[in-house]
Amino acid sequence: MNILHFDEIKTYSRKNKASIMKDFSAHELSLIKAEFERHKHPSANKDSLKKTEMFFKRILKNNNAIKLLVDVQSSMIVDYNDAALEFYGYSAEQLQNMKMVELNTLTEDEVREEYDRSKKEERDYFISRQRDSTGKIRKVKIRSTHIKLDGKDNIYLIINDFPEDEIDQDKNGLVSEDPPVYEIHKSDDDDLSKDLETLEKSTRDFVDLSNKLAKSETMLKELNASKDRFFSIISHDLKNSFFAILALSKMLADPENDDPPYKKRETAELLNDSSKKLYTFLENLLDWARVQRGEINFEPEENDLFESSVEIVYLFKLKAKQKGVKLQNKVEKNITVFADQNMIKTVLRNLVSNALNFTKKGNYVIISSKRTNGFIEVTVEDNGVGISEANQKKLLRIDKKFIGVTTEGDKGTGLGLILCKEFIEKHNGKIWVESDLGKGSKFIFTLPIPEKTLSD
Repeated sequence: MNILHFDEIKTYSRKNKASIMKDFSAHELSLIKAEFERHKHPSANKDSLKKTEMFFKRILKNNNAIKLLVDVQSSMIVDYNDAALEFYGYSAEQLQNMKMVELNTLTEDEVREEYDRSKKEERDYFISRQRDSTGKIRKVKIRSTHIKLDGKDNIYLIINDFPEDEIDQDKNGLVSEDPPVYEIHKSDDDDLSKDLETLEKSTRDFVDLSNKLAKSETMLKELNASKDRFFSIISHDLKNSFFAILALSKMLADPENDDPPYKKRETAELLNDSSKKLYTFLENLLDWARVQRGEINFEPEENDLFESSVEIVYLFKLKAKQKGVKLQNKVEKNITVFADQNMIKTVLRNLVSNALNFTKKGNYVIISSKRTNGFIEVTVEDNGVGISEANQKKLLRIDKKFIGVTTEGDKGTGLGLILCKEFIEKHNGKIWVESDLGKGSKFIFTLPIPEKTLSD
């Protein structure tokens, strides 16, 4: 007994390729039918239906057989593949303006007889005769199923031509029996059934892989375009930072500068401040670049989140005092997370720094935490200037630039937030913002809890 396995299809001899494709067409059709059947229920997922429709349109263009899509109401051919154009010899425009009756040559009586014969022989296909553009009449096997595509009723046809050595005509001029592709004994029906199940599963896996590859290709194109825009934004920010430093240093180095000492001191302080900001910017940029290249070691372990937050509050204590902003640590004591300590400190450092920059004198910045759904949810909250809904959509994206103006009139780059997003996603966590313009903002992210803590 010859049983064809899915992984043998690619290496099967050229001589048997046509037979294999006919056999495979039946399975392709059953899969397509099953996919659309899943979406007939009113509660079916619309996004999933769209994916199925996109998958079908790709399958339709595959040239493993002649394929036509026919509108039920008008009987017009509405779509086809290149194999159909080659088989019938018509141009794309000609074929799309034809009805199926213009291709089929069977009389009504012959159609009725063939229909009865296919039922009697329990065949999953219909044998017909079709005319190509030269007038030549060719025998074909037609398999079909009804599908609803883009809200319209259609018949999907998979058509296989009969090679000359397969034609065994009876007195009516039709093929009386479909020659078996394999020699199969009745006692082996169970084996065949198992093999066909394996083939169908493998085909479905192939379909899933095809969808994933198509999705990955789209995502890769979008990512490359996003990075191009990101580098354009970064180069502009770097240029502006250097311009500020060059301008300030030129003022100090100018021999004709007759500013009083206190003015020169102010200029020097501005230069120092600009240099610090540029250093922080470059530090974030280098960290981000190392993440993209996979050069940052990711070493998650059990860490005391409260201790990390204490360190961050101490780091910004002086800055908060100078601005007149109350910096509070409300993270629970002895709360443990499974995380890379250096990355989490970088995230907290960026978020607290931003909060202080956008908060006015007399207001507050609070770091807090809570347990939720197997994660620790950390919040950096302020009652500062806030962010509009439109600008919130630009945050945490490398292809968009949100220029926030601090309480001192400085402009932020948004790079620190992008780095935060990269680090949190490495922990399989999420980060998001909640904000009202003029009322303040909350930057929230999640971190995993150690497994032993979850089981306690």
